[in-house]
Amino acid sequence: MKTNKLITNKNGKDGTTVQAVDRALLLLKLIGENSSPISVKDLSLKSGLNRTTVWRLIGSLENEGFVEKDIATNSYQLGFTFYRLASQNNPYSSLIRRARSTLETLREKVGETVLLSVPKHNGILTIDQIDTNHSVRLVDYTNTVTPLHCTSNGKVQLSLLSKKELEQFLEQELIATSKYTITDPKKLQEELEWVRSHQVGLSIGEFDENENAISVPIFDSRKNLVAFLTLGGPSFRLSKEDLLNLKDMVLNAAKDIERQLT
Repeated sequence: MKTNKLITNKNGKDGTTVQAVDRALLLLKLIGENSSPISVKDLSLKSGLNRTTVWRLIGSLENEGFVEKDIATNSYQLGFTFYRLASQNNPYSSLIRRARSTLETLREKVGETVLLSVPKHNGILTIDQIDTNHSVRLVDYTNTVTPLHCTSNGKVQLSLLSKKELEQFLEQELIATSKYTITDPKKLQEELEWVRSHQVGLSIGEFDENENAISVPIFDSRKNLVAFLTLGGPSFRLSKEDLLNLKDMVLNAAKDIERQLT
């Protein structure tokens, strides 16, 4: 049976450490210090570990939620477990701070809830939500992960995947969360073609039959997808037609946030 190799601490003091743990921590440091998701190839080059070792360690870290795969780039970033355990040191605080003024302005103009979310390998994580004063409004989605196939921001993320990545995603079951959820892969592909053409994603009662929303992507200066801007509200007050009429306003708000990121 294999045993873990004992190594000497970097500070020169004698001690016993587990090689696999040290290597996993090294990968976490490299991922955390990188300004954008990093590929297994680059992790291998920076760490000096072979790709097989990196793949194995990344797999374990991903299973525990410490790292997450960015589907759009096929690279890795720190996972939701870090966000949950270190919520007092929010990794998205800078993004939230830069976007907050734009979110508040959009909320005041439209009078509906505005959300800021980020892509995750298995869904969309809402990191900030500016609510309206209406007594009937969206539920609080802050710090929750929502599905890709039935949300407006999730559809935007799916629309940006490569053909191969999208085919892999569509191999899984599309679970209905409301009577309007699209569960047919072909119909979802048609919907994503519409998203690409119109540059926005819509969810018309598909996640919650009482809620409608529109989302647009937010890119950094290197054209990497970093977040989504979403405007949503109850279906009786915010129809599909209403959302489409607000399309340009939402797109302009996203562009304003992008300027804040440069």
